[in-house]
Amino acid sequence: PPPAGTPAPPPQPGVLTVPGEASGAVLGGLHPWSCYRLQVLVFNGRGAGPPSAEIPFCTPEGGEGP
Repeated sequence: PPPAGTPAPPPQPGVLTVPGEASGAVLGGLHPWSCYRLQVLVFNGRGAGPPSAEIPFCTPEGGEGP
């Protein structure tokens, strides 16, 4: 374990792959009252495109919604 008083490391980025025909996606496993940063990356048979600008968002207090 890290020494007392050492801040926790930032969480590792996750990946959610969504089919091209999808009109939306649901991110699971987010914690209430927490802030996140999201980037979108499009890829196809020719490779990956550049990532989008970061989209910051925060979850409300409480549990996951429907």
